Amino acid sequence: MSSRRNLHVTPSNYTADGKISYRSGNPVLQFIIGEADMMLMGKSIRLNGRFKVVGKEGTNSVPQSASNIRMSEQLGMWSIVDQLVIKSQATHQVIEEIKSYQRFMGSYLPVTSSLQDNMGHLNETALVAPNYQLHKMTVVDALNASNTVSGAFRGNSFSIHLPCGLFNGQVPIPLQPNGKGGLGGLLVEIHLSPDSNVLFGQDGSTSEMNTAFYELEDVYLSAEAMVPDPAQTLPSANTFEFNSISSYFTTFNSANAIVNFNLGLTRVLGVFGNMIPAKKINNLKHNGLANEFPTNNSTYATPDGVAPIQQLFFLRGGEKFPIEYNINTIQRDDAADPFPDAQITRNYMNAIQQFSKIGRTSVNPRNTAITSGGSSVVNTKVDGGSSAGIGVAYDVISGNGVDFSSQNFGINMEVDLLSDHPIALYLFVHSKQTLSFSQNGIQITK
Repeated sequence: MSSRRNLHVTPSNYTADGKISYRSGNPVLQFIIGEADMMLMGKSIRLNGRFKVVGKEGTNSVPQSASNIRMSEQLGMWSIVDQLVIKSQATHQVIEEIKSYQRFMGSYLPVTSSLQDNMGHLNETALVAPNYQLHKMTVVDALNASNTVSGAFRGNSFSIHLPCGLFNGQVPIPLQPNGKGGLGGLLVEIHLSPDSNVLFGQDGSTSEMNTAFYELEDVYLSAEAMVPDPAQTLPSANTFEFNSISSYFTTFNSANAIVNFNLGLTRVLGVFGNMIPAKKINNLKHNGLANEFPTNNSTYATPDGVAPIQQLFFLRGGEKFPIEYNINTIQRDDAADPFPDAQITRNYMNAIQQFSKIGRTSVNPRNTAITSGGSSVVNTKVDGGSSAGIGVAYDVISGNGVDFSSQNFGINMEVDLLSDHPIALYLFVHSKQTLSFSQNGIQITK
């Protein structure tokens, strides 16, 4: 009879004082889950620790309530994860790598969690909040005497899952040696996001921002593993099938935006992405993690003018697929209509999770509305912040996916861009992949 074991893994590159920050030169957290005869429960994996925003380096001060400093209330602790890399501990071969991980979560989280989740368990564990005022008060400023020990603010505790293809799977992850049908342990790397892409001035001001940074403490990875009875042996297999998320990035700067990627993947299940004006990335004046529909250029003081998507279609090898027609949005007839086009929203959600199986979501007409990007709009964005995006599902029936190994993936968008204003597009591809095990190591079939 098998049993469960609770794992507690500290970073292999832990600092002497237990404090970790991007500013202090610790941009990567590395966790080693060693090779062993047990099966790792992927959905049980949690990143734990304490988080605080420090007002000035060399002090333990926290920003005051009148401070200008802010961070994404929608993403909470996921905003600090810039990249998630999972490797075989035995061979160091990359199994899954998600770049711009916080932007992946910017799409995944609103589609799969409700407003009640944001006010309940996600608020408690991931430091997420349904509005920026609450988040600023309880997380960024966090002036709560009960969190103070000996006069020193220790920050808010957190415990977050790390959604990805491998960890979200239903089948336990084999940690046995490669020759016994396992991965040979796991090496989990979490690349931290720069302070400039986590913290920003809520009123477009950079005052106080040059000294402010975020800091982690008491960080560790927790998980559950299934351990067989000594009289039993773990099942050995030659292959292990899993879901995977691949990430891509590009920019467009014209009214007729054409995007093409050579995915090199044989079983693509869906593609989804989100956008933001490129000028807002790593810009202390703006929330660089917001998901916004395209806007035209202007100054910060004057909100960017809307540049809605008027037409959209997806391509495989230059042909429209799987939707064999142009999606003409309601903005094509009325550019001033603030409500998102239902076709775009539904296809976007369906690419992240099969639409008929979405039991809870916070995506709604209010937080996907087509609005300008000025501070007066961003600060009052309701229901957890902007949740706009585009996407398409390729296979929600068989689960086998569509072959893009020799066919390019493409997006054509007609956008009302009137000025020189590059729009950044972050794309994420959900696909099936297979690991093959042998005495010589592992091989990944994409």
